[in-house]
Amino acid sequence: MKAGINCRTAGATWLPVFVVTAVMGALLLVLPIRYVFLVTELSIAVLYATSLNLLMGYGGMLSLGHAAYYAVAAYTSGLLIVQAGLPMVPSMLAGPLVAVLFALVFGIFIVKTSHLEHAYFLMLTLAFSQLVYATIYKWYSLTHGDDGISGILPTGIIGSPRNYGLFTLVVVAACLAILQMIVRSPFGLTLQAIRDNPRRAEFTGLSVRRYQLAAFVIAGLFAGIAGTLYAFFSGTISPQIADWSASARPFLANTIGGIQSFWGPLAGVVILEVIDSQVGRLTEHSLLAVGALAILVGVFFPQGVIGLLNGRLGAHSFWSFARSKPKASD
Repeated sequence: MKAGINCRTAGATWLPVFVVTAVMGALLLVLPIRYVFLVTELSIAVLYATSLNLLMGYGGMLSLGHAAYYAVAAYTSGLLIVQAGLPMVPSMLAGPLVAVLFALVFGIFIVKTSHLEHAYFLMLTLAFSQLVYATIYKWYSLTHGDDGISGILPTGIIGSPRNYGLFTLVVVAACLAILQMIVRSPFGLTLQAIRDNPRRAEFTGLSVRRYQLAAFVIAGLFAGIAGTLYAFFSGTISPQIADWSASARPFLANTIGGIQSFWGPLAGVVILEVIDSQVGRLTEHSLLAVGALAILVGVFFPQGVIGLLNGRLGAHSFWSFARSKPKASD
């Protein structure tokens, strides 16, 4: 019975992701190169925002320091390939691993210190992120400070922009499917129970800190993967990717899209991109539109755009299908 449930859960998880990936991959083969760059950039942004959603939406831990792991991974991969002269593959693998190490060290301190207090958690994540930003900015002999690092280019079969776009799309799709399996697993359901009532979870004997720390590290891993993908996509990285504003972007994407929906970050990233591209053509103050939308959603649609769509479209919408859980009778 358990095996059947696991198979159905895995199938429901991978199917929509596989379909979307196959369609987008086919499009990348024929789209003009400027759209290839756009799809690649958005794919990385979706993974980045979704990794934060594991903390915000499913763990109830508000973070303004997620850019730390994104930046640490990007700089690790960049330094290894440019200054140490390592090949692309080990440089790519090292970035997320170092991000996990930082997430573990920061997480032990943050989770222990800010136990069950959202305000402390928010401020500590911001403080640690700014510490990473200041280190990158000031350690000129290693990171080149505000000059950044350039020449971080993919090689081999993924050396062309179109092939790298396909590679990024496949990696992001696999990561999203794994993240969805995590949030549907017993670990994910327990994490949501802790989010809803952490003190009751403690009284039942759950180790709240261990679950929160595990979520912190997992989120750091996938943020690190996104950071490494971005480094090779951009070719140049600078300290700005570690600044607090770099953490605010996925935070807004989750808020606008819906923090308790797995697909909320995707919707939020697309909406922010539309605002940047369309409103940005009319005025240089597109951030005002983003702020106004965030306030509007927070006041009138606290479940975000996906929550609104689910309410309007009913239980048979695509998003409801993608988020549905298997019944015990299955």
